[in-house]
Amino acid sequence: MQSFERIANLLSSFGEGQAELPLATLLARSGIPQSSGYKLVNALVDEGFLQRPARGMLALGPAAAAFFFAPLRALAPAGDPSISGGVRHYPDASGRGMPRMAQWNPNLLDLVSTTRFRREPPFVIGFANASSSSPWRVAMARSLMAAAQRQRDVVSRVMVRDARDDPRRQIEQLAEMRAERMDLCILSAAASDHPELLAAVRGLGAAGIPVIGVDRLCGQPEDMVSFVTASDVLVGRMSALWLVEHLGGRGRILMLCGREDASPCRLRLQAAMEILGLHPDIEVVAIEFTNWEASLGHAIVQRHLAEGTKFDGVWCDSGLQGVGSLRAFTEAGYKRGTIPPHTGGEVNLMYKLAFHHKIPLCGVDYPAAMGALSFQTALDTLFGRQVPRRVEANLEIVISRGHETASVKADLFAEEKVRWDREDEYVHASGWIPSSTTPNGRKPFFV
Repeated sequence: MQSFERIANLLSSFGEGQAELPLATLLARSGIPQSSGYKLVNALVDEGFLQRPARGMLALGPAAAAFFFAPLRALAPAGDPSISGGVRHYPDASGRGMPRMAQWNPNLLDLVSTTRFRREPPFVIGFANASSSSPWRVAMARSLMAAAQRQRDVVSRVMVRDARDDPRRQIEQLAEMRAERMDLCILSAAASDHPELLAAVRGLGAAGIPVIGVDRLCGQPEDMVSFVTASDVLVGRMSALWLVEHLGGRGRILMLCGREDASPCRLRLQAAMEILGLHPDIEVVAIEFTNWEASLGHAIVQRHLAEGTKFDGVWCDSGLQGVGSLRAFTEAGYKRGTIPPHTGGEVNLMYKLAFHHKIPLCGVDYPAAMGALSFQTALDTLFGRQVPRRVEANLEIVISRGHETASVKADLFAEEKVRWDREDEYVHASGWIPSSTTPNGRKPFFV
């Protein structure tokens, strides 16, 4: 365990009603040996992160409080006239001003006590994956399993199940893992509105098995201990706003969405439509669902082009189907620089095609590394540490150079984001994923 992880574990060990802890309890709860723990604790006391209110007792110090509340102070950089009330404002095409959503977690202080779920390691963790039907989903799962490999000292087994987007199959898999005595379940739901699946999720909680959601939600966040995601609302709004402004507030748009019964798709589409509805000269030609598959994106756009449908832009909630759309345009004979603007990121090929064919592009990268983040949240829960009700991974806005708009600026330009040395299916923001074996040669412990 690295020093940073040890410090984080120590500071997060103080829960509700436990403002003070004995030194031995603090070290045991953090999984730190006493031999090295004493030195670390003394250093944290010297720096003000811990304090000694009584002999043998420890509590959070003033430096820890200042650190925990730093995100609130970081909202508004001093002297920035474009910020009002903690929110940065950019002018939209009409000059009225459009707020860009804050990219920090607004529910940072909505913490959940997990003391009732505290177990003694090693843990058995179940991972119920909605599917492995796309490169993004594979990358998310690999990110989670890579995090598990790095925690083999406290995790004995990870049960991995693939529901193949079938909620009934996922219900059976949850029952199977429950029978195998998993301590916690990480769930990426196969469907967002499925009564039987929701009942199964609530049944796990009632049986004392905590559930950590990741990416796809079934029911409400309150039905789980914590939900790890990225802002789908931000993905939908920012990509739609960029497309509207790039078109000057006028044009015909084809919308290629993901999977209709998945919560990310619904949230992104709703957010995008809210933006498009503010512009009466924007016409939505069609809303199509692609299951986040390049082949379906290709077939749909190919059909529209064959029918003579005219559109000025294509809104994709992900680059997974966006690459199919771009290929349909190139196969239809569109020359370099003439393919209409697209949205959609994550996939390496999307950025390669946009750069090669000079396509205006805005991608809001949905980070597959949330898989690793969900695993860390799972460990925090099993150690009895407080966790946020909602954990949001950071998003990056990636725009082709020269195509920023008044309201939407790039965190990174597309040609800087693309990885020419990686395969087309490479998914950006996957986190650090090592090889399938651990450094000491032991086999993975996934079943």
